[in-house]
Amino acid sequence: MQYKQFGKNGPMVSRLGFGCMRLPAVGEGENRRCDDERCIPILRRAYELGINFFDTAWGYTNRDNPRIMGKALHDVRDKVYFSSKLPPSEVQQPGDFRRKLEHSLKLMDTDYLDFYHMHALNAGKWEHAKAVEMDKDMIRARDEGLIRHISFSFHDAPRVMVNIADSGIFDTLLCQYNLIDQSNEEVMGILAGRGMGIMVMGPIAGGMITSGGEDFLRLYDTPAKTPQELALRFVLGYDAVTLALSGMQSVEMVEQNVAIAEAAASVTPEEREGYKAANDNLRQLSGLYCSGCAYCNVCPVEIKPQQHFKIYNRARVWGFFEAAKKDYLQSELDKEAEKCLGCGACAAECPQFIDIPRRLREIRVYFCG
Repeated sequence: MQYKQFGKNGPMVSRLGFGCMRLPAVGEGENRRCDDERCIPILRRAYELGINFFDTAWGYTNRDNPRIMGKALHDVRDKVYFSSKLPPSEVQQPGDFRRKLEHSLKLMDTDYLDFYHMHALNAGKWEHAKAVEMDKDMIRARDEGLIRHISFSFHDAPRVMVNIADSGIFDTLLCQYNLIDQSNEEVMGILAGRGMGIMVMGPIAGGMITSGGEDFLRLYDTPAKTPQELALRFVLGYDAVTLALSGMQSVEMVEQNVAIAEAAASVTPEEREGYKAANDNLRQLSGLYCSGCAYCNVCPVEIKPQQHFKIYNRARVWGFFEAAKKDYLQSELDKEAEKCLGCGACAAECPQFIDIPRRLREIRVYFCG
């Protein structure tokens, strides 16, 4: 495993970090919980192979996700770095921040968090965070030793990222960056130059890169042997990036991704230019870029929009129209799209600002006429 210093004053962290959001779960709806029997071996194997950075959040897996991370890694706590996140919307009155931080610490069976994020910031959420003095709460918690580094995760325009970083309270940030979506690249470089640690989410673009298979790989002049390797080579090859988070759902996936991360060489300037040129073929994704985060799964009739988008992009971007149409119809997504109420609850949660009801209708017409 390769390691790199996380920002100007941070620790040495593994270039591949473990994003726990997609850990295996059991149960449905409000009863959904982490599957201990499957999750613990996955997290332990990641640790054994050199991953020392593990990331969760307040709301993941019905707030059960932090528990399984702590349970799996308690005995090696002094050898790993725990990262978690709290949305500003969870802080509405004095005392909310402290209560929820202490609850998270108890769940993770730890006395402190190495990294604590304001979760999914955009311009509006940043203004709310300041209005309820969440920034001051985080500084106090750091002064008391409950937090070691103050961070933020981000979903907005790059200029907003700069405005937030200019506050001067943050040591690190987590943002979207991959072969398909490079909109944050310039700002990431600027902030890394100031000494901020940069962590990347969505290195394989919510599965879109891997679902492209060999056809995607052939778009690029690269030594990579798989789409996963290409994606991680690109992300880890950018000097501004300290580590990439990967959501791994099996021991086999952990072993595969660690092997790729270990072998990842720095991408040359010429190679990066080649990637950017090839990306011209993918620009049609820009109007429907879904990261697969599943925040939109709030539909009153239980539509899961990311399933529609994944199949649609497989047809539009890589030309697998007939196979994608077959999957769409066999999955009865056309019937699911017909149930859409157009209420917009899903769109309100989308960090990529997709007009989801409109897109669902367009996809149904695309496949069904």
